[in-house]
Amino acid sequence: MSFVSDKITSKTTYYKPGFEPDFVIPEQYTAYRFALGKTGNNPLVAMCMNPSAAKDTSSDTTVNRIINVCQKLSLDGWAVFNLYPERATKAEKMEDFRQDLLDENLKIIRNYLIENNISEVWGAWGDNRWKIKALDEGKRQVQSMLSEMGIKIFYFGSLTRLGNPRHPIQRHETWDFTEKKYLVLG
Repeated sequence: MSFVSDKITSKTTYYKPGFEPDFVIPEQYTAYRFALGKTGNNPLVAMCMNPSAAKDTSSDTTVNRIINVCQKLSLDGWAVFNLYPERATKAEKMEDFRQDLLDENLKIIRNYLIENNISEVWGAWGDNRWKIKALDEGKRQVQSMLSEMGIKIFYFGSLTRLGNPRHPIQRHETWDFTEKKYLVLG
């Protein structure tokens, strides 16, 4: 299948040849996604806010941007995890927070990071403009877990005015991918 540009659109997009995912958790499309990625020896691991449309057979704008950054950094794999696993193209329509979902999300992220000897992740979640508890609690617990594991969080460009690393589809600035900055957790 051919790749469709990553311009924001509601149309189905497909993965670039060679960058199709080879793991997705869960394997069946559901209201939740814990992990999506392409195995590699040196993957780009992105930590976004919450999953939307991407799945094993079709991509979305966010995942396409992550793959583009993976290529620009000459990495051989990519993985997308989220602060909270509920799929929502409109975050303000998310269900109530569930600790059991967040616990499963944390377990899957932790296992991947350990199994793949990951020492840093790309913080790419942006702001929780809607003040959704699930996203705030997910951010708090994911950051705590990463800190406990000694995993650094890097970002490109500048932080948002609320101090968060920008989401991959931000349009506010051009990023220099040779310059990683690191989030300082307080």
